[in-house]
Amino acid sequence: FFSFFFYSNMADATEVTLEAARKQKIHNLKLKTTCLENEEYIQELHVSDWSETQKQKLAAAHEKAAELLLAVETGTKWNLTQAYDLAKLMRVCGLEMSQRELYKPEDKPQFMDIIGLKKTLQELKQNRNKTRIVSFTGMIDNAINKVEKVEEELRRSQLDATQLAQVPVSTLKQTEDIMNVTNVQTALSSTEEQIKTVLGQIEKTNEIQNVAMSDGEMQVAEEQMYTKVQLQERLIVLIHDKYRVTSTVEDENAPFKKIYETQKKANQETSQMKDAKRRLKQRCETDLKHIHDAIQKADLEDAEAMKRFASAKDRSERFLRDNIEKQDECWRKIQDLERQLQKLGTERFEEVKRRIEENDREEKRKVEYQQFLEVVSQHKKLLELTVYNCDLSIRVIGLIEETVAEACSAIKARHDRTNQELGDLRLEIHKEYLEFFRMLYLTLGNLIYKKEKKLEELDRNIRTTHIQLEFCIETFDPNAKKHSDAKKQLYMVRAQTEEELAMLKEKQSTAQEEFQPTEEALVAAGIDFQHPADEQNEEILNRRSKMVEYRAHLSKHEEVKIAAEREQIKRMKQLRQSGASKSPRSGVQTPPQMITGTNNY
Repeated sequence: FFSFFFYSNMADATEVTLEAARKQKIHNLKLKTTCLENEEYIQELHVSDWSETQKQKLAAAHEKAAELLLAVETGTKWNLTQAYDLAKLMRVCGLEMSQRELYKPEDKPQFMDIIGLKKTLQELKQNRNKTRIVSFTGMIDNAINKVEKVEEELRRSQLDATQLAQVPVSTLKQTEDIMNVTNVQTALSSTEEQIKTVLGQIEKTNEIQNVAMSDGEMQVAEEQMYTKVQLQERLIVLIHDKYRVTSTVEDENAPFKKIYETQKKANQETSQMKDAKRRLKQRCETDLKHIHDAIQKADLEDAEAMKRFASAKDRSERFLRDNIEKQDECWRKIQDLERQLQKLGTERFEEVKRRIEENDREEKRKVEYQQFLEVVSQHKKLLELTVYNCDLSIRVIGLIEETVAEACSAIKARHDRTNQELGDLRLEIHKEYLEFFRMLYLTLGNLIYKKEKKLEELDRNIRTTHIQLEFCIETFDPNAKKHSDAKKQLYMVRAQTEEELAMLKEKQSTAQEEFQPTEEALVAAGIDFQHPADEQNEEILNRRSKMVEYRAHLSKHEEVKIAAEREQIKRMKQLRQSGASKSPRSGVQTPPQMITGTNNY
């Protein structure tokens, strides 16, 4: 519709211009016809026999002719005739740029997407995570200032910034995403609180167990040890939760490792836009140079043409004056020079006719020159405006490039800092896991040791009861029933104790297998620590040594057996120390029950 309306208005304007040019042409023709008719009248007067009257009439006609000639020279106009247009300018000057490619004063800048970009940055400024780990505050403020400067520049231009506004969109989206990455400290806060609670419960359990053991309440002490095992298993589960949380945060942070690919893509887009504007600017500057050359050439040609016309007009003025003087001389010699007078009249007619035609050509040339200057001026303004917009566009694109580079650097810094924090936190979790595993392993080892000792005691009681039962059977003693029942009860207790011992060993084995990755991670990190299995073995040896000392005081008659067991313990300690110094610890630990030996006390 707008295209139709535009071309319709152009057609109407063209019709009006053609009508005015037609009327102007009719006016010029009337002036020329009137002047030539008077010259024909002068020719007719040359052949009159009434010399004196003819001379007077001729003088009046000469005066009128001068006035009419002046009217023709001053009244002839060709400015409504289309003698020079843009197509001729481009053809003559060899211009490359068409008006469709140039910016025009009535073009409006398109920067709504830039305003949307500023709004996005302002929303990012309100993000609650913008100062976590690596601060984005400075980057966002700088980006907002540069986008505002871009907007200010665009308001003074005719540029369309829609494509430019799309360049930093991906970068800003990744900035928002990395600011929304889960804070590992916040995510682990709940788990840390639970660990503190469980540690408090373990400490309370230890207090109850110590009090029970001091009071001789072994059943209560055993129950507290089972409770402590459950709490320590709960610590292991919480440590696994911390591993899961840190892995989740690490997965969230991983996509931002390739941020420089985003920056590279943005730089490619801005480079293409800059190159396009530089090429457009170069073409415009080339056309401007051609136009400047054409203007200089036209000015020289105009000066030369005006000089030629003025010289011709002076010659014509001299010719007319000479013509009148000769006519006066002819009037004095009219009889003799009548033919010459007629000839001169004819020459005058031809000269006036030629002068009128030359005046027409001069007026048309002036109009063409003026139209040339107008067309050149309009096109020159468009070219200069386009060059200005190209320079402004290059500056604006540079600002957007800087914004994208700063955003990408900030994202990379936060990504690296988050990875570093996750690595440090994972090492701390490994250390914490070691402490909790040590507590669980030592507790289970203590229970296993006591259960094995209980089994040994039950075996001795079963043998003693069996012997007493055999003695009663030998003599038909009625107490045989009592010893038989006691033996059955001891077997039931032994089976229950073996079941509990198997369960405790399975828990200890499972805990050790789950601890294996943490042990490898601590060794890889160069953390020096004593494995809980070694510590448990050492504790069992110390406990056995203590029990041997106790029995030495109680059983003097068994000094030989005690000395033998002491020698056995000493030999095992020496073997263990020599084995530890010669080879590194293997992944499979020696269960404590394998070195307890057989104790028949």
